[in-house]
Amino acid sequence: MDISDAIHIRPRLVSHMYWKEKTAFQFREDTNEYWVVFAVESGRFTYQIGEEEGVGGFGDLVICPPGVVFRREVVQPLWFHVMNFDWIQDDGHTPPANLLPSGKIAIQDLGRLSSNYAYLKKWYDFGGPSSHAFRHHVLTDIWMQYAEENAAVRQTHSASWASSESTGKDALIHQAVQMMQESADTSCSLKAIAQELGVTQVQFTRRFKKSTGMLPIDYLTTLRLQKVQRLLLDSDLTLQQIAGQSGFENEFYLSRVFKKRMHMSPSYYRKLHRL
Repeated sequence: MDISDAIHIRPRLVSHMYWKEKTAFQFREDTNEYWVVFAVESGRFTYQIGEEEGVGGFGDLVICPPGVVFRREVVQPLWFHVMNFDWIQDDGHTPPANLLPSGKIAIQDLGRLSSNYAYLKKWYDFGGPSSHAFRHHVLTDIWMQYAEENAAVRQTHSASWASSESTGKDALIHQAVQMMQESADTSCSLKAIAQELGVTQVQFTRRFKKSTGMLPIDYLTTLRLQKVQRLLLDSDLTLQQIAGQSGFENEFYLSRVFKKRMHMSPSYYRKLHRL
């Protein structure tokens, strides 16, 4: 698909479900009447769509066309959104199949993606006649984010892609990403990860940046903040308790990082998004 065409098509939301800590799929394979996307907040799953197969995690959108068998299996417990949708062009017509994505696409700005996921959860819990329209708007923004990021990549002739797309080009960084995802909520040390992988910290940082477009500390922080957001919304834990469960040294450091990344305090974020 030519990304220049992506700005002229839009997803049109049909239905949306949000699943928490799913350890297994009820159906390991099925087909759908509409397009379907799995948008993962936390955890990982394997998938096969036609001839494509891989692993989906945070930052990935796994898209399956209607009528195509979608096989999947949970690897790590999943928090994820499932959205059924169809496509429409600016002129109101259905776009040709060659313009539509299938399989895994990746988002680079994980902070913006996390914010969109928070709004999806908010309007999912809220319900009501306006809920569907707001969630449709969020899905559209996620799609436009993908289009914007890939347009920028083309304009700058950059070879960088989002982590889950790029790490397949560098097996060591793919392993590093898995290690970070599995240990982000602990006192995970990037220096220790580099040593375990047999490279210096400078080499690790350079290769991670080249492969993913992000510094390893930024990726690790994003993973931790994503868990913080979930705990703020889904629990009554104190900020000190949340810090202890998400890999931050203390609640003061967590608050400082959260404000810098999310442009609001954790307490205000909880008040704003909880209903």
